[in-house]
Amino acid sequence: MSHPIDIQAVLSRSRPALARAITLIENDRPGTAELMAEFARHTGRAHVVGITGAPGAGKSTLINALIGEWVCRGRRVAVVAVDPSSPISGGSILGDRVRMDEHGSREEVFIRSVSSRGHLGGLSLHTGRIIDAFDATGFDVVIVETVGAGQSEVEIRHFADTNIVVYPPGLGDDVQAIKAGILEIADLLVVNKADLALAERTVLDLTTAMQLRHRPGRPAVKVLKTVATSGDGVAALVDAIGAHGEATGIGKRLKSKHSPLPLAGEGQGERAGGAKPLSTDPSPRERGEGSVTVTDDELFAQLARWRAGGRGVALATVVKTWGSSPRPEGSHLAAEAAGAFVGSVSGGCIEGAVIGEAQAAISDGQPRLLEFGVSDARAWEVGLACGGKVQVFVARVQDGLFDALMAARAARRPAVVVTHLADGAQALLADDAVSGELTLSEEQRAEALRLLRSDKSGVLESSGGALFARSYAQAPRLVIVGAVHVTQALAPMAAMAGFEVTVVDPRRAFATAERLPGVAVSTEWPDEALARLAPDARTAVVTLSHDPKLDDPALVAALKSQAFYIGALGSRRTHAARIERLTAEELGAQLARIHAPVGLDLGGRSPAEIAVSILAQVIQARYAPLPDPLPASGARGRSPSTARAGEGRGEGG
Repeated sequence: MSHPIDIQAVLSRSRPALARAITLIENDRPGTAELMAEFARHTGRAHVVGITGAPGAGKSTLINALIGEWVCRGRRVAVVAVDPSSPISGGSILGDRVRMDEHGSREEVFIRSVSSRGHLGGLSLHTGRIIDAFDATGFDVVIVETVGAGQSEVEIRHFADTNIVVYPPGLGDDVQAIKAGILEIADLLVVNKADLALAERTVLDLTTAMQLRHRPGRPAVKVLKTVATSGDGVAALVDAIGAHGEATGIGKRLKSKHSPLPLAGEGQGERAGGAKPLSTDPSPRERGEGSVTVTDDELFAQLARWRAGGRGVALATVVKTWGSSPRPEGSHLAAEAAGAFVGSVSGGCIEGAVIGEAQAAISDGQPRLLEFGVSDARAWEVGLACGGKVQVFVARVQDGLFDALMAARAARRPAVVVTHLADGAQALLADDAVSGELTLSEEQRAEALRLLRSDKSGVLESSGGALFARSYAQAPRLVIVGAVHVTQALAPMAAMAGFEVTVVDPRRAFATAERLPGVAVSTEWPDEALARLAPDARTAVVTLSHDPKLDDPALVAALKSQAFYIGALGSRRTHAARIERLTAEELGAQLARIHAPVGLDLGGRSPAEIAVSILAQVIQARYAPLPDPLPASGARGRSPSTARAGEGRGEGG
């Protein structure tokens, strides 16, 4: 089949023909597929070197020095320099080439700058194809420079045989922002500009970080120093790159082109080579990946999908912290046998080590209690604001108790799992029933249930070894009666704070999805809606309609429930009239549970300010001490706040 360019000229290393071929590939013009098919017959000989790192690390200047060293050693070198594109104009300066142009005119060197064109991951969409073009035309080394990288620009790992991460000295807290993804892909770490102050400290910090992350059976990651402008350390770096290639092989992208394992935080769209990652899992957001704020529901949904697919799964849990810790006790990370994971136990600092232990636990069935920690001087490297330690329990997920926990969650029943950290034996407490192989004393059961009621997890006292209680309470609910202006501000705020929000208003002109996006909206009458929703001890009810026909029935229903918070908009005079009306319902002392005027006294007057005051008071009530379980009548032992946030405003819609 004929091609728009002369393939033989390209394969014969004609620079103009190769330039035209890359332009054809980059713009995906007719003939690209045939060209790539021809290239595929000649690939697998080039050593692909990925160079990434934070902006300003000196990547381009270092590449210029590397080109010179390789050329002196008789190697042919090609460079793909990826520059970011403007999110506004779509244009790109393509400035990386300027710092490499010393060697651009050499016959044995070919430098091509490309724009990312909005593609995420640190590369352009067709980087993989351009690498194949250089490989097929006989270049010994293909260098790929990514855009200035943060923690999610790790797509280069799919294509490079050797991944180099470049740091400038004294990057400081910026390391914390980029290390979670970048450090995990590094085969070599380079501290460039090593003639500057703080270079030795940066080398020491990175060496410590890699020691903390090192997993048995994997080669240690070397940390090297270079001064690209003078050439110091460049020859040693070239030697290290060659040694890594000899030890691990080249052409990795060709051997695993269709089955890379996505890291947390990456999307499911096309990779830069044009092939889609092999995955049967939902989107990253549905998996909960890429976010340390993944909910229990999202984590367990992914865990259940893995188990349904026949994959072994382990669950890691933070069980104790000392000093500073980026994730609280009870935080989960779930991992499957191949290394895919969801959730976080440290915000990205120790995940690599924990995932390795999770894979081992899946294999041998033995639980593990891991401990990580550093001194104050090294605290930032494991995500701690100051010195401290974190203890993580890792165990394979077993049938039986896990299924019972999932059934309780599906039925919205609060539950707590108590684990004996020495041997992994567990007990599940739900609906006053206990299941599992672990025997608990009455005192331990009472303490576990107390933690559950306060939505906390923690260690229980035990003479037979440490016990950890992990509470699984459902998300708190907020039922708002009246789709008024305050509600339009309050509903999204509450949803952002983790509440399941339902707005009830039979006035269909008010209760619309357009006015209240992202939350449940009901046009039932409030008493009917409350009967269906059945407020429990994790539900707050707020009436904002300022209409007794809507507010009063809702308040009566809420007062007969175990709702932890009940609030009503209106001034003190309005509330006095309300109490007089509701007295006929024979609610007695229950009427004192109504917070009115609703909200904390913050002094605000606008709908948004009132919404803030209401949500603040709801959160305050949620975390107030609960000495005893609520009686069946729904009476609570705390008095309403004396705040005046709703006084005198007469918000009626």
